[in-house]
Amino acid sequence: MDGKRLVASLFAPLFFAASAMASTEKDMLLDMVYEQAGLERQLDWVHDSMTLPAQGQTIPEPVVDTVNQVVKVRYSADFFRTSMKSTLDEALTMGELAQLIDWFESPLGQKILSLEAEANKPENRAQMTAYIEDQLPVTSMRQERVKLIEELMATLDTVELSTELTANAALGAQRMLREVMPVKQSSRQLEVGERFQIQQRMKGTMRDILLYTYRSLPDEEIQQYLDFARKTAMQNFQRGQIQALSRIF
Repeated sequence: MDGKRLVASLFAPLFFAASAMASTEKDMLLDMVYEQAGLERQLDWVHDSMTLPAQGQTIPEPVVDTVNQVVKVRYSADFFRTSMKSTLDEALTMGELAQLIDWFESPLGQKILSLEAEANKPENRAQMTAYIEDQLPVTSMRQERVKLIEELMATLDTVELSTELTANAALGAQRMLREVMPVKQSSRQLEVGERFQIQQRMKGTMRDILLYTYRSLPDEEIQQYLDFARKTAMQNFQRGQIQALSRIF
């Protein structure tokens, strides 16, 4: 065996061991980001969007029950977590994951996560709706504040992320029905015009939701959030979520 082959044979196990250690460490970081960011809330939204109500349907009850059972099984917590982490693994470096964790663990990051979790609780939806419908129109919201929220939305691709969830959930629900209906129907894709309409609706909806969610944050803290949102780590994180959702459905 020549010298080069001897060196390669001696160091190859070390390279494999280092790679395995890095992979394990990155998986731990992905788990931390998944938990800290509350990404499973998106799965709750998917279930809510795709589950058919038990009453008020023209669809036979056995079909409704079957569709809802398939939704639970196909879009399980384990499936969603694995799929999301797999795509975020491609989108983010270990350094970027560490930056995200530092942000989520910071006092402002913790405050923002807490506000988002509170706004997303099902029991608070009525309060959010009342605030948006009754208070926003009469509070004469400062234009500077609105522009700051709109800039944050654009930087975080909030509209695109929400559009991806809504559009794909609609197609997923249709696919479920086709699979279980006695009379099979041909599959369809979302038309460009349909996606555009969803996107346009989401612009106003998400702006109002963020105005409600961050209503207690001063402009200075929203600006700090915006500054971090512009960093590569958060940009790749947001794009990774959008790509993961498109793959999941």
